[in-house]
Amino acid sequence: MYINSGYKGIYSYFDLWIKELTSEQINIIDIPVNINLNILKNILLTIEPSFVLIMIGNKNPKQLLKIIKETNVQIITWFTEDPFYNDVSLEVLPYSDYILSIDKSSCDFYSKLGYKNIHYFPLATNENVFKPINIEKDIDLLLVGYPYPNRIKLIQSIINSTNFSIVLIGKNWEKHLRIPNHKKRKIQFINYWIPPNEVNIWYNKAKIILNPHRESTFHWNKNSDNVLNRSVNNRFFDIALSGGFQLINNEIDIFIDEKIEKLIRYSDENSCINLIKKYLNTPSYRQNIINVLHPKIKGKNTFSNRIDNLFKIIEEKTK
Repeated sequence: MYINSGYKGIYSYFDLWIKELTSEQINIIDIPVNINLNILKNILLTIEPSFVLIMIGNKNPKQLLKIIKETNVQIITWFTEDPFYNDVSLEVLPYSDYILSIDKSSCDFYSKLGYKNIHYFPLATNENVFKPINIEKDIDLLLVGYPYPNRIKLIQSIINSTNFSIVLIGKNWEKHLRIPNHKKRKIQFINYWIPPNEVNIWYNKAKIILNPHRESTFHWNKNSDNVLNRSVNNRFFDIALSGGFQLINNEIDIFIDEKIEKLIRYSDENSCINLIKKYLNTPSYRQNIINVLHPKIKGKNTFSNRIDNLFKIIEEKTK
């Protein structure tokens, strides 16, 4: 049984992509997170599912988890906003039979607290949505996402010291940047969330996609223990599958190929700008890196892959 996340934005697509996995091997029963608890209990007792899988972000569904526990169904919690909402995760951990986290630092943190059956389990992508498109790459730089302080600092530095064209997709970017009049025509804002299929088009239009990962210290986080994030976000997979070329901050662990990934990691704003200058006008260099990363990500980081890996984890525990 899959408890629908109840979140908007990309999570509504995660819910959809998980529901699409129903096949002869697996039958996922989709339940809304705001279901009446008595109805949920009756469903659990009637259907007797093997497991309940639920994504945990910034909301604590404690009452729902208590009901599931009363029916003795095993709970798989997938902490998809670790470590940014670790405070929420800590409240949910006691209900978890299987603990899945998208961040290795959180896995280590939970282990030190004495929890067992913890697994690093990144989010996934959809190969039917994120894929190369034969269109012109007519913008220099693209950043998709919320304007966190480290992202603002990076974009402001790029604006101050270069004349590259930039597209910024996400709410409130314009409020945080100081753009000289003579550079305004080079900066394009899309001030709203756009769905994955449209994001894929933009990935294909950009020569370089900036993917600075969210900060663990952002003041809206609920991360009292200051656990530092060190694992790649799901955009890392989306960009790679789209055939896009990305740059990421080097505080994040190598995911799949140390030699290649070192070529796309920057240490600070100046380092990033130097990499942009290096790669912007050398499409063959960018394509060589894409050609190595794309096949190593493709076919290995979909929701179907994750569910297959989850079965392996369950089977290993029950041996």
